[in-house]
Amino acid sequence: MSKWFSALLIVLLITGCAVFSDHHKGRRALDRQNYNEAIIYLNKAVMTSALNPRIFTDLGIAHFRNGDLGKASENFARAKSADPLYGKAYLWQGIVYEERDDIPKAISEYGEYCRQSPLSLMGFKLKARIGVLMREQIRREVRAAIQQEESLTIDKIPENTIAVSYFANVTGSEEFDVLRKGLADMIITDLSQVNDLKVLERTRIQALMDELKLGESGLIDKSTASRAGRLLGARRMVNGALATPQPDTFSMEALATDIVINQTDAKANVTDARNRFFFMEKELVFGILDGLNVTLTQKERDAIQKLPTESFLAFLAYCRGLDYEDRGMYREAAEAYQEAVKIDPNFSKAKKKSEETEVIAETPMIGNIQDTFWLEQAIIDGPTVDGYTRPGTRPRLIIMDTDPGIPPEEAPPSIPDVIPQEREYGTMQITVEW
Repeated sequence: MSKWFSALLIVLLITGCAVFSDHHKGRRALDRQNYNEAIIYLNKAVMTSALNPRIFTDLGIAHFRNGDLGKASENFARAKSADPLYGKAYLWQGIVYEERDDIPKAISEYGEYCRQSPLSLMGFKLKARIGVLMREQIRREVRAAIQQEESLTIDKIPENTIAVSYFANVTGSEEFDVLRKGLADMIITDLSQVNDLKVLERTRIQALMDELKLGESGLIDKSTASRAGRLLGARRMVNGALATPQPDTFSMEALATDIVINQTDAKANVTDARNRFFFMEKELVFGILDGLNVTLTQKERDAIQKLPTESFLAFLAYCRGLDYEDRGMYREAAEAYQEAVKIDPNFSKAKKKSEETEVIAETPMIGNIQDTFWLEQAIIDGPTVDGYTRPGTRPRLIIMDTDPGIPPEEAPPSIPDVIPQEREYGTMQITVEW
Protein backbone atom coordinates (compact mmCIF):
# COMPACT_ATOMS: atom_id res chain seq x y z
CA MET A 1 0.00 0.00 0.00
CA SER A 2 1.51 3.34 -1.03
CA LYS A 3 2.24 6.10 1.46
CA TRP A 4 -0.10 8.38 -0.41
CA PHE A 5 -3.01 5.92 -0.15
CA SER A 6 -2.29 5.33 3.52
CA ALA A 7 -2.41 9.04 4.16
CA LEU A 8 -5.74 9.22 2.38
CA LEU A 9 -7.20 6.47 4.57
CA ILE A 10 -5.93 8.17 7.72
CA VAL A 11 -7.57 11.43 6.77
CA LEU A 12 -10.82 9.67 5.91
CA LEU A 13 -10.81 7.96 9.28
CA ILE A 14 -10.16 11.28 11.03
CA THR A 15 -12.82 13.21 9.21
CA GLY A 16 -15.34 10.37 9.16
CA CYS A 17 -18.20 11.36 6.93
CA ALA A 18 -17.36 15.07 6.73
CA VAL A 19 -17.62 14.98 2.96
CA PHE A 20 -21.15 13.71 3.31
CA SER A 21 -22.15 16.01 6.16
CA ASP A 22 -25.54 17.72 6.23
CA HIS A 23 -23.80 20.92 5.12
CA HIS A 24 -22.27 19.13 2.17
CA LYS A 25 -25.60 17.54 1.24
CA GLY A 26 -27.29 20.91 1.54
CA ARG A 27 -24.77 22.51 -0.77
CA ARG A 28 -25.20 19.69 -3.28
CA ALA A 29 -28.98 20.19 -3.21
CA LEU A 30 -28.41 23.91 -3.62
CA ASP A 31 -26.27 23.24 -6.70
CA ARG A 32 -29.06 21.06 -8.11
CA GLN A 33 -31.53 23.92 -7.47
CA ASN A 34 -33.49 21.68 -5.11
CA TYR A 35 -33.97 24.43 -2.56
CA ASN A 36 -36.47 22.71 -0.27
CA GLU A 37 -34.11 19.77 0.16
CA ALA A 38 -31.19 22.15 0.69
CA ILE A 39 -33.08 23.96 3.44
CA ILE A 40 -33.80 20.67 5.25
CA TYR A 41 -30.14 19.58 5.23
CA LEU A 42 -28.77 23.02 6.07
CA ASN A 43 -31.15 23.39 9.01
CA LYS A 44 -29.81 20.08 10.31
CA ALA A 45 -26.26 21.35 9.80
CA VAL A 46 -27.02 24.43 11.89
CA MET A 47 -27.96 22.16 14.79
CA THR A 48 -24.43 20.73 14.89
CA SER A 49 -22.46 23.84 13.84
CA ALA A 50 -24.29 26.80 15.30
CA LEU A 51 -21.32 29.17 14.85
CA ASN A 52 -20.51 28.40 11.23
CA PRO A 53 -21.27 31.51 9.10
CA ARG A 54 -20.98 29.49 5.89
CA ILE A 55 -23.88 27.26 6.82
CA PHE A 56 -26.03 30.27 7.70
CA THR A 57 -25.08 31.93 4.42
CA ASP A 58 -25.86 28.83 2.35
CA LEU A 59 -29.18 28.50 4.19
CA GLY A 60 -29.89 32.15 3.43
CA ILE A 61 -29.11 31.59 -0.25
CA ALA A 62 -31.45 28.58 -0.33
CA HIS A 63 -34.28 30.67 1.16
CA PHE A 64 -33.47 33.51 -1.25
CA ARG A 65 -33.69 31.17 -4.25
CA ASN A 66 -36.92 29.82 -2.80
CA GLY A 67 -38.41 33.30 -2.70
CA ASP A 68 -38.40 33.80 1.08
CA LEU A 69 -36.52 37.07 1.51
CA GLY A 70 -37.38 37.31 5.21
CA LYS A 71 -35.71 34.03 6.17
CA ALA A 72 -32.86 34.72 3.77
CA SER A 73 -32.13 38.04 5.44
CA GLU A 74 -32.42 36.46 8.90
CA ASN A 75 -29.78 33.85 8.08
CA PHE A 76 -27.38 36.33 6.49
CA ALA A 77 -27.69 38.38 9.69
CA ARG A 78 -26.89 35.26 11.74
CA ALA A 79 -23.84 34.63 9.55
CA LYS A 80 -22.59 38.17 10.15
CA SER A 81 -23.18 37.75 13.87
CA ALA A 82 -21.21 34.48 13.91
CA ASP A 83 -18.31 36.09 12.04
CA PRO A 84 -18.43 39.87 11.40
CA LEU A 85 -15.58 39.48 8.90
CA TYR A 86 -17.39 36.97 6.68
CA GLY A 87 -17.81 39.10 3.57
CA LYS A 88 -20.07 36.79 1.58
CA ALA A 89 -22.90 37.33 4.06
CA TYR A 90 -22.76 41.11 3.52
CA LEU A 91 -22.81 40.62 -0.24
CA TRP A 92 -25.93 38.45 -0.17
CA GLN A 93 -27.63 40.65 2.40
CA GLY A 94 -27.12 43.52 -0.02
CA ILE A 95 -28.73 41.48 -2.78
CA VAL A 96 -31.73 40.84 -0.54
CA TYR A 97 -32.13 44.57 0.08
CA GLU A 98 -31.95 45.23 -3.66
CA GLU A 99 -34.74 42.72 -4.18
CA ARG A 100 -36.72 44.64 -1.56
CA ASP A 101 -35.95 47.85 -3.44
CA ASP A 102 -34.21 49.27 -0.37
CA ILE A 103 -31.28 50.98 -2.07
CA PRO A 104 -29.78 52.75 1.01
CA LYS A 105 -29.50 49.49 2.95
CA ALA A 106 -28.10 47.65 -0.08
CA ILE A 107 -25.44 50.36 -0.41
CA SER A 108 -24.61 49.96 3.29
CA GLU A 109 -24.11 46.18 3.00
CA TYR A 110 -22.01 46.45 -0.17
CA GLY A 111 -20.02 49.23 1.46
CA GLU A 112 -19.16 47.01 4.42
CA TYR A 113 -17.95 44.31 2.03
CA CYS A 114 -15.77 46.87 0.26
CA ARG A 115 -14.32 48.06 3.57
CA GLN A 116 -13.34 44.50 4.40
CA SER A 117 -12.00 43.61 0.94
CA PRO A 118 -11.18 46.89 -0.82
CA LEU A 119 -8.62 45.39 -3.19
CA SER A 120 -10.54 42.24 -4.14
CA LEU A 121 -12.11 41.89 -7.57
CA MET A 122 -15.60 41.61 -6.15
CA GLY A 123 -14.91 44.56 -3.85
CA PHE A 124 -13.92 46.63 -6.85
CA LYS A 125 -17.04 45.58 -8.75
CA LEU A 126 -19.21 46.46 -5.78
CA LYS A 127 -17.69 49.94 -5.61
CA ALA A 128 -18.90 50.48 -9.15
CA ARG A 129 -22.25 48.96 -8.21
CA ILE A 130 -22.57 51.37 -5.29
CA GLY A 131 -22.01 54.26 -7.68
CA VAL A 132 -24.83 53.04 -9.91
CA LEU A 133 -27.17 52.61 -6.96
CA MET A 134 -26.33 56.04 -5.57
CA ARG A 135 -27.22 57.64 -8.90
CA GLU A 136 -30.48 55.72 -8.94
CA GLN A 137 -31.28 56.81 -5.39
CA ILE A 138 -30.57 60.44 -6.30
CA ARG A 139 -32.90 60.18 -9.30
CA ARG A 140 -35.64 58.85 -7.05
CA GLU A 141 -35.17 61.63 -4.52
CA VAL A 142 -35.26 64.29 -7.24
CA ARG A 143 -38.35 62.69 -8.79
CA ALA A 144 -40.07 62.66 -5.40
CA ALA A 145 -39.19 66.33 -4.85
CA ILE A 146 -40.74 67.25 -8.19
CA GLN A 147 -43.92 65.35 -7.33
CA GLN A 148 -44.13 67.14 -3.97
CA GLU A 149 -43.02 70.52 -5.34
CA GLU A 150 -46.12 72.41 -4.23
CA SER A 151 -45.59 71.40 -0.62
CA LEU A 152 -41.86 72.24 -0.54
CA THR A 153 -40.86 75.27 1.53
CA ILE A 154 -37.62 77.17 1.09
CA ASP A 155 -37.39 78.80 4.51
CA LYS A 156 -36.26 75.50 6.09
CA ILE A 157 -33.40 74.89 3.64
CA PRO A 158 -30.10 75.09 5.57
CA GLU A 159 -28.20 78.33 5.05
CA ASN A 160 -24.94 76.59 4.12
CA THR A 161 -26.30 74.42 1.28
CA ILE A 162 -25.08 75.22 -2.22
CA ALA A 163 -25.42 73.66 -5.67
CA VAL A 164 -23.44 74.36 -8.83
CA SER A 165 -25.29 74.31 -12.13
CA TYR A 166 -23.63 73.60 -15.46
CA PHE A 167 -22.02 76.62 -17.05
CA ALA A 168 -23.33 78.03 -20.29
CA ASN A 169 -20.99 77.68 -23.25
CA VAL A 170 -21.02 81.00 -25.07
CA THR A 171 -17.67 80.48 -26.79
CA GLY A 172 -19.34 79.66 -30.10
CA SER A 173 -17.38 76.40 -30.28
CA GLU A 174 -19.12 73.05 -29.79
CA GLU A 175 -15.75 71.59 -28.80
CA PHE A 176 -16.14 73.31 -25.45
CA ASP A 177 -19.69 72.08 -24.74
CA VAL A 178 -18.29 69.36 -22.48
CA LEU A 179 -16.54 72.02 -20.37
CA ARG A 180 -19.96 72.98 -18.99
CA LYS A 181 -20.03 69.81 -16.90
CA GLY A 182 -16.30 69.64 -16.29
CA LEU A 183 -16.06 73.18 -14.98
CA ALA A 184 -19.04 72.63 -12.66
CA ASP A 185 -17.48 69.36 -11.51
CA MET A 186 -14.20 71.11 -10.67
CA ILE A 187 -15.95 73.93 -8.79
CA ILE A 188 -18.01 71.40 -6.80
CA THR A 189 -14.82 69.57 -5.85
CA ASP A 190 -13.20 72.79 -4.65
CA LEU A 191 -16.21 74.07 -2.72
CA SER A 192 -16.44 70.66 -1.03
CA GLN A 193 -13.11 71.39 0.65
CA VAL A 194 -14.86 73.99 2.83
CA ASN A 195 -16.17 72.35 5.99
CA ASP A 196 -18.78 75.04 6.60
CA LEU A 197 -20.50 74.37 3.26
CA LYS A 198 -22.75 71.50 2.27
CA VAL A 199 -22.22 71.10 -1.48
CA LEU A 200 -24.64 69.01 -3.53
CA GLU A 201 -23.31 66.31 -5.86
CA ARG A 202 -23.05 66.93 -9.59
CA THR A 203 -25.09 63.77 -10.21
CA ARG A 204 -28.00 65.40 -8.36
CA ILE A 205 -27.87 68.37 -10.74
CA GLN A 206 -27.80 65.99 -13.70
CA ALA A 207 -30.75 64.03 -12.32
CA LEU A 208 -32.79 67.23 -12.00
CA MET A 209 -31.95 68.30 -15.54
CA ASP A 210 -32.92 64.86 -16.83
CA GLU A 211 -36.24 64.86 -14.95
CA LEU A 212 -37.17 68.39 -16.01
CA LYS A 213 -35.73 67.87 -19.50
CA LEU A 214 -33.81 71.11 -19.22
CA GLY A 215 -31.63 72.28 -22.07
CA GLU A 216 -28.26 74.00 -22.01
CA SER A 217 -29.57 77.23 -20.46
CA GLY A 218 -32.19 75.56 -18.27
CA LEU A 219 -30.64 76.55 -14.93
CA ILE A 220 -29.21 79.92 -15.89
CA ASP A 221 -31.94 82.51 -15.32
CA LYS A 222 -32.89 83.53 -11.80
CA SER A 223 -36.43 82.17 -11.85
CA THR A 224 -35.31 78.70 -12.92
CA ALA A 225 -32.39 78.78 -10.48
CA SER A 226 -34.82 79.49 -7.65
CA ARG A 227 -37.00 76.52 -8.58
CA ALA A 228 -33.97 74.27 -8.98
CA GLY A 229 -32.66 75.24 -5.57
CA ARG A 230 -36.02 74.48 -3.98
CA LEU A 231 -36.21 71.06 -5.63
CA LEU A 232 -32.60 70.23 -4.76
CA GLY A 233 -32.72 71.58 -1.23
CA ALA A 234 -29.98 74.14 -1.91
CA ARG A 235 -30.13 77.65 -0.41
CA ARG A 236 -27.79 78.98 -3.10
CA MET A 237 -27.44 78.12 -6.77
CA VAL A 238 -24.20 78.91 -8.59
CA ASN A 239 -24.63 79.53 -12.32
CA GLY A 240 -22.09 80.76 -14.79
CA ALA A 241 -20.87 81.15 -18.33
CA LEU A 242 -17.70 80.43 -20.28
CA ALA A 243 -16.66 82.70 -23.16
CA THR A 244 -13.68 83.33 -25.44
CA PRO A 245 -13.42 87.11 -25.88
CA GLN A 246 -10.19 86.67 -27.88
CA PRO A 247 -8.38 83.72 -29.48
CA ASP A 248 -6.60 81.54 -26.91
CA THR A 249 -8.35 83.41 -24.12
CA PHE A 250 -11.11 82.32 -21.74
CA SER A 251 -13.48 84.37 -19.67
CA MET A 252 -15.39 82.81 -16.76
CA GLU A 253 -18.26 84.40 -14.87
CA ALA A 254 -20.20 82.96 -11.92
CA LEU A 255 -23.21 84.12 -9.91
CA ALA A 256 -24.45 82.73 -6.59
CA THR A 257 -28.18 83.27 -6.15
CA ASP A 258 -29.92 83.12 -2.77
CA ILE A 259 -33.17 81.38 -3.71
CA VAL A 260 -35.02 82.62 -0.61
CA ILE A 261 -34.75 86.27 -1.58
CA ASN A 262 -34.05 85.52 -5.27
CA GLN A 263 -31.07 87.85 -5.35
CA THR A 264 -27.42 87.49 -6.33
CA ASP A 265 -25.26 87.61 -3.21
CA ALA A 266 -21.92 86.67 -4.78
CA LYS A 267 -20.38 87.37 -8.16
CA ALA A 268 -16.99 86.56 -9.66
CA ASN A 269 -15.40 86.84 -13.09
CA VAL A 270 -11.94 86.28 -14.47
CA THR A 271 -10.28 86.49 -17.90
CA ASP A 272 -6.91 85.04 -18.81
CA ALA A 273 -4.95 82.99 -21.34
CA ARG A 274 -6.19 79.48 -22.13
CA ASN A 275 -3.04 77.90 -20.70
CA ARG A 276 -4.05 79.33 -17.31
CA PHE A 277 -7.49 77.71 -17.40
CA PHE A 278 -7.10 75.86 -14.09
CA PHE A 279 -5.72 78.89 -12.26
CA MET A 280 -8.70 80.88 -13.54
CA GLU A 281 -11.08 78.34 -12.04
CA LYS A 282 -9.34 78.64 -8.66
CA GLU A 283 -9.62 82.42 -8.78
CA LEU A 284 -13.31 82.09 -9.63
CA VAL A 285 -13.92 79.80 -6.64
CA PHE A 286 -12.13 82.14 -4.24
CA GLY A 287 -14.17 85.01 -5.67
CA ILE A 288 -17.44 83.16 -4.95
CA LEU A 289 -16.34 82.34 -1.41
CA ASP A 290 -15.29 85.94 -0.76
CA GLY A 291 -18.68 87.15 -2.00
CA LEU A 292 -20.39 84.75 0.40
CA ASN A 293 -18.19 86.00 3.24
CA VAL A 294 -16.80 82.53 3.88
CA THR A 295 -13.65 82.52 6.01
CA LEU A 296 -11.21 79.81 4.94
CA THR A 297 -8.63 78.01 7.03
CA GLN A 298 -5.17 77.64 5.55
CA LYS A 299 -5.80 73.91 5.16
CA GLU A 300 -8.98 74.55 3.17
CA ARG A 301 -7.25 77.17 1.03
CA ASP A 302 -4.37 74.80 0.25
CA ALA A 303 -6.81 72.01 -0.68
CA ILE A 304 -8.69 74.27 -3.10
CA GLN A 305 -5.47 75.37 -4.78
CA LYS A 306 -4.51 71.81 -5.78
CA LEU A 307 -4.78 71.29 -9.54
CA PRO A 308 -6.45 68.08 -10.80
CA THR A 309 -4.25 68.20 -13.90
CA GLU A 310 -2.11 70.72 -15.74
CA SER A 311 -3.17 69.47 -19.17
CA PHE A 312 -6.12 71.21 -20.81
CA LEU A 313 -6.39 68.39 -23.37
CA ALA A 314 -6.52 65.78 -20.60
CA PHE A 315 -9.27 67.77 -18.90
CA LEU A 316 -11.25 67.98 -22.15
CA ALA A 317 -11.08 64.18 -22.44
CA TYR A 318 -12.19 63.88 -18.80
CA CYS A 319 -15.17 66.16 -19.52
CA ARG A 320 -16.16 63.98 -22.47
CA GLY A 321 -16.07 61.03 -20.09
CA LEU A 322 -18.47 62.79 -17.71
CA ASP A 323 -20.88 63.48 -20.55
CA TYR A 324 -20.76 59.88 -21.83
CA GLU A 325 -21.26 58.57 -18.29
CA ASP A 326 -24.32 60.77 -17.77
CA ARG A 327 -25.81 59.30 -20.94
CA GLY A 328 -25.15 55.73 -19.80
CA MET A 329 -22.45 55.18 -22.45
CA TYR A 330 -19.97 53.55 -20.07
CA ARG A 331 -17.67 52.00 -22.67
CA GLU A 332 -17.21 55.37 -24.37
CA ALA A 333 -16.80 57.03 -20.97
CA ALA A 334 -14.07 54.57 -19.98
CA GLU A 335 -12.23 55.23 -23.24
CA ALA A 336 -12.44 58.99 -22.72
CA TYR A 337 -11.13 58.71 -19.16
CA GLN A 338 -8.35 56.42 -20.39
CA GLU A 339 -7.43 59.04 -22.99
CA ALA A 340 -7.19 61.64 -20.21
CA VAL A 341 -4.88 59.36 -18.21
CA LYS A 342 -2.77 58.67 -21.29
CA ILE A 343 -2.25 62.41 -21.76
CA ASP A 344 -1.60 62.99 -18.05
CA PRO A 345 -0.72 59.82 -16.10
CA ASN A 346 -0.94 61.84 -12.86
CA PHE A 347 -4.60 62.74 -13.40
CA SER A 348 -5.82 60.60 -10.48
CA LYS A 349 -9.50 61.48 -10.71
CA ALA A 350 -9.60 60.44 -14.38
CA LYS A 351 -7.82 57.20 -13.51
CA LYS A 352 -10.40 56.36 -10.83
CA LYS A 353 -13.26 57.16 -13.20
CA SER A 354 -11.65 55.03 -15.90
CA GLU A 355 -11.49 51.99 -13.63
CA GLU A 356 -15.06 52.41 -12.38
CA THR A 357 -16.67 52.86 -15.79
CA GLU A 358 -14.66 50.01 -17.30
CA VAL A 359 -16.08 47.64 -14.69
CA ILE A 360 -19.62 48.84 -15.38
CA ALA A 361 -19.08 48.54 -19.14
CA GLU A 362 -17.92 44.93 -18.77
CA THR A 363 -20.76 43.98 -16.43
CA PRO A 364 -23.70 46.19 -17.46
CA MET A 365 -25.62 47.67 -14.54
CA ILE A 366 -28.42 50.10 -15.20
CA GLY A 367 -29.58 50.58 -11.63
CA ASN A 368 -32.75 48.50 -11.48
CA ILE A 369 -33.44 45.44 -9.39
CA GLN A 370 -32.85 43.00 -12.24
CA ASP A 371 -29.16 43.80 -11.85
CA THR A 372 -29.04 41.45 -8.86
CA PHE A 373 -28.84 38.67 -11.44
CA TRP A 374 -25.44 40.01 -12.45
CA LEU A 375 -24.22 39.94 -8.86
CA GLU A 376 -25.39 36.36 -8.40
CA GLN A 377 -23.71 35.28 -11.62
CA ALA A 378 -20.51 37.04 -10.59
CA ILE A 379 -20.43 34.80 -7.53
CA ILE A 380 -21.24 31.61 -9.40
CA ASP A 381 -19.18 31.96 -12.57
CA GLY A 382 -15.77 32.75 -11.09
CA PRO A 383 -12.89 30.23 -10.87
CA THR A 384 -12.74 28.07 -7.74
CA VAL A 385 -9.76 27.75 -5.46
CA ASP A 386 -9.59 23.96 -5.56
CA GLY A 387 -10.43 23.46 -9.23
CA TYR A 388 -6.96 23.91 -10.73
CA THR A 389 -4.72 21.27 -12.23
CA ARG A 390 -0.94 21.24 -12.27
CA PRO A 391 0.26 19.29 -15.32
CA GLY A 392 3.19 16.99 -14.71
CA THR A 393 2.97 16.93 -10.93
CA ARG A 394 2.40 13.97 -8.69
CA PRO A 395 -0.91 13.82 -6.88
CA ARG A 396 -1.05 15.26 -3.40
CA LEU A 397 -3.76 15.52 -0.81
CA ILE A 398 -5.31 18.91 -0.11
CA ILE A 399 -7.55 19.49 2.90
CA MET A 400 -9.42 22.76 2.91
CA ASP A 401 -12.79 24.25 3.72
CA THR A 402 -15.67 23.49 1.41
CA ASP A 403 -16.36 27.20 1.00
CA PRO A 404 -13.57 29.79 1.25
CA GLY A 405 -16.09 32.35 2.49
CA ILE A 406 -15.52 34.80 -0.34
CA PRO A 407 -16.99 34.92 -3.84
CA PRO A 408 -15.10 32.59 -6.22
CA GLU A 409 -13.79 35.40 -8.39
CA GLU A 410 -11.62 36.45 -5.48
CA ALA A 411 -9.60 33.25 -5.79
CA PRO A 412 -5.97 33.84 -6.86
CA PRO A 413 -5.57 34.06 -10.64
CA SER A 414 -2.63 31.63 -10.60
CA ILE A 415 -1.96 28.54 -8.51
CA PRO A 416 0.12 29.33 -5.45
CA ASP A 417 2.95 27.00 -4.51
CA VAL A 418 1.30 26.47 -1.15
CA ILE A 419 -2.45 26.32 -0.69
CA PRO A 420 -3.19 28.42 2.42
CA GLN A 421 -5.24 26.86 5.18
CA GLU A 422 -8.53 28.74 5.50
CA ARG A 423 -10.30 29.63 8.76
CA GLU A 424 -11.75 26.43 10.22
CA TYR A 425 -15.49 26.09 10.79
CA GLY A 426 -15.73 22.34 11.30
CA THR A 427 -16.36 21.12 7.75
CA MET A 428 -13.60 19.98 5.41
CA GLN A 429 -13.40 18.91 1.80
CA ILE A 430 -10.91 16.33 0.59
CA THR A 431 -9.65 16.63 -2.96
CA VAL A 432 -6.81 15.03 -4.85
CA GLU A 433 -4.80 17.38 -7.05
CA TRP A 434 -2.99 15.90 -10.10
